[in-house]
Amino acid sequence: MKRKLVLPILILLWYLSSSHIGSPGVIYEGLLGPYRVLANIIPAEVVPGIARVTIILPENPENITLEVRPVYWSAGLKGTPKADPMVAVPGEPGKYEGELWFMNSGASSVQVTMQTDGDIFEAIVPVMAWPTAKNSMTSELGIPLAILGIFLVILMVTIISSAMSDSIRDPGKERNPVVEKRRKYGIAIGSVIMLLVLWGGKTWWDAESEQYNNFLFKPIEAQSRLEPQSDGNYLHLSVDTATLNQGKTSRKLSLIVPDHGKLMHLFLIRKGDLDVFAHLHPERLDSLNFKVKLPSIPAGEYHVYADITRFTGFSETIISDFTIPENSNFQLVSNTDVVLGRDDTYTFSNPVSGKKTSLDGDIMICGKPGIKTDLPGGYSAVWETDGENFEAGTLYNLDFALFDPEGNAAKLEPYLGMMGHAVVLKHDGSVYIHLHPTGNYSMGSQQMLLERFESGNIGFQNLPTGLSFQDSIDGVIKVLNQMPEKERDSLLMGNMVHLDPTDPDHIEHSMVSFPYAFPQPGNYRIWVQVKIDGRIVNGAFDVEVE
Repeated sequence: MKRKLVLPILILLWYLSSSHIGSPGVIYEGLLGPYRVLANIIPAEVVPGIARVTIILPENPENITLEVRPVYWSAGLKGTPKADPMVAVPGEPGKYEGELWFMNSGASSVQVTMQTDGDIFEAIVPVMAWPTAKNSMTSELGIPLAILGIFLVILMVTIISSAMSDSIRDPGKERNPVVEKRRKYGIAIGSVIMLLVLWGGKTWWDAESEQYNNFLFKPIEAQSRLEPQSDGNYLHLSVDTATLNQGKTSRKLSLIVPDHGKLMHLFLIRKGDLDVFAHLHPERLDSLNFKVKLPSIPAGEYHVYADITRFTGFSETIISDFTIPENSNFQLVSNTDVVLGRDDTYTFSNPVSGKKTSLDGDIMICGKPGIKTDLPGGYSAVWETDGENFEAGTLYNLDFALFDPEGNAAKLEPYLGMMGHAVVLKHDGSVYIHLHPTGNYSMGSQQMLLERFESGNIGFQNLPTGLSFQDSIDGVIKVLNQMPEKERDSLLMGNMVHLDPTDPDHIEHSMVSFPYAFPQPGNYRIWVQVKIDGRIVNGAFDVEVE
């Protein structure tokens, strides 16, 4: 039997991907052997719990079997239970669904295995298994259980009192006063015993509930402050150590690994109108402190989302708030004296409280109408959509076509190893996601998991030393920063699969597509980032999800 592992593996260990906050699903798009595969994994909110898995094979190959199983970084492939089968969905060719149990918390993955014609093809999709919710008992279940509990308590007290008195008495025979007294004693003793049992049970349950509450996933928090310096203004991000208690080993900040050549991807978005957006890459000062030069953006309150990935495969987003005071030297217009890093970018867009973008039937892309937005430098982007109502939990391909100032199809260039980036933010900031054309999973986690599984190591005994590992990673970052851009981008792309639309009508356009499922109803803003003619350009789109 022939065995293959076909995945977007990168050349080096360090070229990784994104993380997210507020989104319950993991989207993966890539290859499963020779076939395109799209996976949507809804992790269990409560661990132990059941995750729901949907696999779509657009080419709908025949005579295949699909299986999935959870694989933990700490346990490896040998410590993994038997796989669960995926079942074909009637009436939907190429679509399969299934469920699987996640029994423990931590950095984990779903291994998707397909067998066809004697070959076995596998894909590893990272899934952070961590409880994010606490289920409440419904009244439909609670009331019957309460009645049953009262009945059992009365029954137990009756049994104890009967055992202390005449549990068997002939019909019509008077109760013996002594026996009757013992029966009353039995009722009292039984009641006390049952009250103690109930009190002990409640105490145990409260302790378990408190322990579970402490174990619920909480994002790492940080304090962000403005630091004016001679060469410009900086954002200083300092991680709150009190929020690092969860995970312990898996959350060690000294074990951060680069993501597409960057230790941290920080997104700065002005609250409320969401009209200011910046994608920055802070420099590490030590394991808890990072800083980055700020562009000329206006005063206001800002969301801060900072994506990181660790050696253990655990990826997440650090959250913070940032304030630029009114009396600062920042201006709304661009200040040419501010020189940002070559991969840092920012943009201004219309406020979400203003006029909404709407479907324009005069703009046709591949036979569909689209929503157009202007980009800096005269470029434009069109979101290809037929005006469908977007529904929460439904998987979509968000397709965008890019045009140059003359209206011709723009040629996209790699930006940090990807042909495009996108950020999705719910207006209230409760949902944030950093998307790539391959989905919203962390390729950094995927790479760490694959390396781990190939090594055969298990447990946490083989972790690198924190400070030496941190120094070596800083050395890698320094080398990457010194590389010419084209050489570095080629290295970052590695063996990554960048899927192009297969529809022949798309050939004449330069397009980028992001698979995504909006997790909740509400209003969202989507920022699309691409590189054209050596310049990073950004555009914003708005969408209402039902």
